[in-house]
Parts: sequence; structure tokens; C-alpha cells
Amino acid sequence: MSFQSIFDAMKSAYERDHPDAKDPIPPTTTPYLEARQLPPVDPNVPSAHVRTAYHLRQGPNMNNGEHAVLDQPLNAGRLHRVTGDALCKPTEKFWGLYESPDRPVSCPRCLAIAQRHGITIRTSV
Repeated sequence: MSFQSIFDAMKSAYERDHPDAKDPIPPTTTPYLEARQLPPVDPNVPSAHVRTAYHLRQGPNMNNGEHAVLDQPLNAGRLHRVTGDALCKPTEKFWGLYESPDRPVSCPRCLAIAQRHGITIRTSV
């Protein structure tokens, strides 16, 4: 039995039990991300936006908190980051990074690297 056949059976059962209900499949975009208005990115000025790190088992020694995530690649000496990486370490090193444009960066290493390389951190506030 395939996943698609299970999904179709669940969908038809839902439609049978809730005949007047709207489509049970949620939209692919969230209004929060669409409503977010950040200043535009100038390609000549390095910039970053804020994302919150999440760990399955958060603790005091984890790198949870708000990090600066790059909008453009950064190659400065031994520091190499691609678009979407946090300044302190690559995205692959995090459990998850979630958008949080209304919060300030709390990672001291991200703040130090941003200040050292003149990176503008964009927030919605």
C-alpha cells in the first residue's frame, strides 16, 4: 500500500465526514512570512537577517538563540560562508533555524563577526 493511496483514503474519509468543510490541506505559504517587510538588500553592502536556532534538547551549553544569517556569500580570509549560513557556523551545524525578524541577534559570536566585517543585520523593527 503506497503513501498516496493512504492519503487519498484519509482525504475522502474527511470529505465524507465533513461535507461543508473547506480544503483540509493548509496553504504552502504562511501569512507571517508574506507580511514580513525587511529593508531591501543592496548587493554592494553585505547584510544578514535574524533566525532563531532550535535544538531538540535545549540546554545552557547549546547555541540556541538568535543568529545572523547571511543574505550574500562571505569570503574573508579563512572565514567562508554561503548564503543562508549563520555567521558563527554553517547551517548544517544547527538542528533548525527559524525566521524571527522581530528579534535582535543574541549570539555574541555572530555580533562580533558582523561588526568585524561591516555586515548590516536587517530586522523588521
